[in-house]
Amino acid sequence: MKSKSTSVGTRSNWALARRDLLKGLGVGAACLPLLSAGRALGAGAPKRLIVILTSEGYRQQYWKPQAGLLASQMLPPSLAPLEAHKNDLIVMPDMANVGFGTGASGGHGSYGSVFYGLDPGRVSYKVPKGSSFDQVIAAGLPPNASGRPSLPLHIQLERSPQSNPSSPASNRAFWVKGQPVNPIGDPYQVYQEIFAGGAPATPGANTSPADKAAVDHLMLHRKSILDYVGTSLDNFKKRLGAEDRMAIDAHHTSVRDLEMQLQSAGASDGKCAPHPGTKIDITDGAQYPNILDAHLWLMTDAIKCGITRIATMQTSDSSGNNINFAFVPGVPAKGTGYKTAFRNYHDLGHNPVLGNVDHKRIVDTWFMQQLATLIERLKMAPEDGGSVFSNTAILFGNHMQDGSNHDASRLPWIMAGNLGGALKTGQCLADQKPTNGVMTELCNAFGVMSPFGYSLPEIRA
Repeated sequence: MKSKSTSVGTRSNWALARRDLLKGLGVGAACLPLLSAGRALGAGAPKRLIVILTSEGYRQQYWKPQAGLLASQMLPPSLAPLEAHKNDLIVMPDMANVGFGTGASGGHGSYGSVFYGLDPGRVSYKVPKGSSFDQVIAAGLPPNASGRPSLPLHIQLERSPQSNPSSPASNRAFWVKGQPVNPIGDPYQVYQEIFAGGAPATPGANTSPADKAAVDHLMLHRKSILDYVGTSLDNFKKRLGAEDRMAIDAHHTSVRDLEMQLQSAGASDGKCAPHPGTKIDITDGAQYPNILDAHLWLMTDAIKCGITRIATMQTSDSSGNNINFAFVPGVPAKGTGYKTAFRNYHDLGHNPVLGNVDHKRIVDTWFMQQLATLIERLKMAPEDGGSVFSNTAILFGNHMQDGSNHDASRLPWIMAGNLGGALKTGQCLADQKPTNGVMTELCNAFGVMSPFGYSLPEIRA
């Protein structure tokens, strides 16, 4: 799209992001008819996908298990938080981001293509031409039979300023037809947008008073979302091309379905009540773990309540220069001076050991604990005689093997959950495998045709 001061044409300008569109309409993501709403209408629980991207790889000697069954071995120290869940895991320690290697053609420069896998061309920070695999799945799910994600729940926890703001591929890893899926960093804003029909969120530092007022208005008067935004959408539609006008028309019913879900969630038996949170200063870098925890709860609640079937998160940008890991016990505030004065993500990657202590190993273990926490929360959410986790897959990815080598040909990935029996868990893969194979197997598990050109039968049940 062109900037807001000109007519709307093809989507080629990064300036008009999703947030700009919402501001123009005066509404939140729950009102945006870009993805079809609706829960699964078929028999059984719907399948869900959560994709989380971390950075700077892992210290392999403390993280990588032996190839084979995980039940026959104790997990390495950095994976120890996942010991109780090892039968639910597929550890994939040597995944190759096709077309990328090391140095300039790998590592940080491969960040934007880590979940794309098509025509990377060994170009550092190259912007994908198409959609990342999560959005391929989203677009391929039938809107009425299986339900498509009702909103693009996408989160990023990078601290400002960005490490490399000149390229969107340095801080965006999820894409729709070559356009970045723009994340939300404020958990209060996410809360308002996905639970707009429930209780209002505690305003965060970046919460718009206008957005909160709109949510309160919907709650108090039980107005239809379409009644509230219909005129704005119709006016906006006049500025669009034929294809986009048809998309808005086609999704009016989906937005109405979403409204029904949001309203019914508050009147349910309580299983869809969002987790109560506490006040967090989201401008405080030391609050990173609390912000992350709030987002993990929001992802759990959105998945369990049927508000979305696909959720994605970036824990930093491609380098994490501005994240100070002093909040992790055992990690000092002061680093080596690489990029910043504090012990940042990038500093940890290149200088893992400081004062005879391996701080990167400590941080790696901390992130594995966050994954364990998410698994536990999904397991505690009952569904159809099992749990929400029973029908969910979590892909915990990384875009380099280790921060010290920038190797994008041996990425350390983990999958948790078997998607209702579609995936073969409890194993660590041997040998080097293409990331595209994982993408294909997940597409197949959701009944969506894969464009990624590889398969990975080793993880198929």
